[in-house]
Amino acid sequence: MSEPQLTCRYCGRPIAVPASTCPWCGRTIMVICSACKQYTDNQEPVCQHCSAPLVPATLEKPAGTGIADEQVARLLADRERAKLVASGVVVQDLPGFFYADDRYRTVLVDLFGPQPDRFRQAAALLFVATAYLLHHRYCAIQPFPGRETEETLGLWAERRPWDGQWFSLEGMLAQRAGLGLSFTDALQQALQAEVEKESPPTRRVRPAAVGGPPISEVVAELARRTVLPAHQESEARRETYRMLVAFVAENPARARQLASAILDVLTGLQNR
Repeated sequence: MSEPQLTCRYCGRPIAVPASTCPWCGRTIMVICSACKQYTDNQEPVCQHCSAPLVPATLEKPAGTGIADEQVARLLADRERAKLVASGVVVQDLPGFFYADDRYRTVLVDLFGPQPDRFRQAAALLFVATAYLLHHRYCAIQPFPGRETEETLGLWAERRPWDGQWFSLEGMLAQRAGLGLSFTDALQQALQAEVEKESPPTRRVRPAAVGGPPISEVVAELARRTVLPAHQESEARRETYRMLVAFVAENPARARQLASAILDVLTGLQNR
């Protein structure tokens, strides 16, 4: 029997993975019970799981970090939700997805060029994550009210709740859907949040600043950390590539516009 759907008491949005803070509004909603080590409502006098008087667990963290234990908990939960998300598959075989010879070139080569540097590889990973969400109808890019044209990317809308890994580029983007943001604003905010997670905690570090990781490395690292379900690698690559071909073929102009917008956002963040 499935567990009841969690919702945030503050913003009312669904929460797929138990965590101390709501992934949507950032408010504290849960703590870890010291008795049974499970997440429970932080406003209840007893644990919802073991019924012991609620005493929040004091978790030992590596010096200078405050989120390590929660990340471990969410990674474990992601194993139960794991899907063959496109970014997790592509990052394992970037040379294959960027193959080109005299007779054939892949769709990513058409969009981002052959032998891409790490910056364009990061853009491609964000592209395939976005394509996955659009192709599988988790998200949509909708026209702005009163601007029914294809000249600009529109609102980043949610079509159905994300039920895959939160620690993935797809999960990162899905969390920003349905908030009234344009696609480019949603992408920029999501990436900025990821950069700040990886930066020294004592100060806010710009993406290109000393001490802060390059934006391309932040993107690649999140893709590499994505937990995938058990799978046959060659079949997963074929399935993912078929999805990308279908997505681009459905609307080639949209695909090129999306690739260009992603590159622009990455460039803006890197040059801040």
